[in-house]
Amino acid sequence: MKIFKTYVVETSYSSYEIEKSLIENEGGRLILAKCHSEDDLIEQCQDANALLIRQTPVTEKTFKSLKNLRIISRYGIGYDNIDVKAATKHNVLVTIVPDYCVQEVADHTIALLFSAIRRIPMRDRVVRKGFWDISSAFPVHRTDRSIMGFVGYGKTAREVRKRLSGFPFRFVAYDPYQKAEIFRQDNTMRLDFMKLVMVSHFISIHAPLTDETRHLFNDKIFRMMRKEAILVNTSRGGIVDQEALVEALVKGYICGAALDVYEDEPLPPSHPLCSLNNVILSDHAAWYSEESLTQLQREAALEVVRVMRGLVPKNPVNPEVTIQSNLLSGMSLPA
Repeated sequence: MKIFKTYVVETSYSSYEIEKSLIENEGGRLILAKCHSEDDLIEQCQDANALLIRQTPVTEKTFKSLKNLRIISRYGIGYDNIDVKAATKHNVLVTIVPDYCVQEVADHTIALLFSAIRRIPMRDRVVRKGFWDISSAFPVHRTDRSIMGFVGYGKTAREVRKRLSGFPFRFVAYDPYQKAEIFRQDNTMRLDFMKLVMVSHFISIHAPLTDETRHLFNDKIFRMMRKEAILVNTSRGGIVDQEALVEALVKGYICGAALDVYEDEPLPPSHPLCSLNNVILSDHAAWYSEESLTQLQREAALEVVRVMRGLVPKNPVNPEVTIQSNLLSGMSLPA
């Protein structure tokens, strides 16, 4: 049996015993790297057969340099940091874990939404400073008959919709890739993007970051939105033009925002968003629970094992890549 080498590119979790157990039980070796850039990756992971990766960029340069690489298994749903076309060109599979945090992101989205609607963090701050005054400084409006809009209407957005079903919202959504039946089943009105941003009181983003969606929310769009609108983003930071958002919040084009993701992470304390009272910030934590982390680490590692065996991975981004002959024995995979 040939030993295969799997590198964890960024050691950001407290333990990698799950990955170690799965990979080493199959005769592989798990190596913890400490990469902060693509150049670090190339230098530290030169003999990798597999990469377990989070945020480090991977471009053509990596695929040219790592001659033995067969799979990049990403810890997460999105894969915008990986050049998938280049991976396919070099016959390297890219896999993701698409369902591990649907419930967590739905919960976090709703927590951010209602914190923004009810101005909870702002009130918390003034109470801690000794003030006790229900005033127009933090105006709050009823949710009754308000329009809740979803940009992207995949599994997570529909889970948010389900959780909000007991609230008095009217629901609208934009997603050109979903079938009409999905909207009908959920009693959610399908709108085009421009119409949605003009009518919605609250907008929650649940779209991937692509060339099509990058800076989808920009100065032009913010000027079209309702002045009382609140934007929630638990998807990808690059979908929102942050400079335009700051201007929209300062000038009152929209009422507020609640963000878990940013164009550049971590968000520096000096960023203008950090000084605004009408924005709520969290640290890209919507995905997290102890259960989702365990599921994420396990499923990402299992994709490596599958590919090393010459099996089709469960969640390939580029399934057209040729599966090479197996390196491992024919033992059954763990459930």
